[in-house]
Amino acid sequence: MRKLLVGLLGSYLAMPVAGACPWCRPRVQAGIYNAAYPTYMVLVLLPVAVLLVLGVGLFYWDKIRTSLLAIYANR
Repeated sequence: MRKLLVGLLGSYLAMPVAGACPWCRPRVQAGIYNAAYPTYMVLVLLPVAVLLVLGVGLFYWDKIRTSLLAIYANR
């Protein structure tokens, strides 16, 4: 456990060093933050939204099922 904590701390401290150099950083940011940024953000967050909807649906499955059965029973 101690080795894991030391490894995580070491990788956390090395993150600023692993970034782009000052000359490359503006080019990297220009490639990320362009006109297509909102589209890419939606595409990246879409699986999270799908998993969230599935999780909420599974959590409330009993209530959803009983309400659907009540709707179809009244027809």
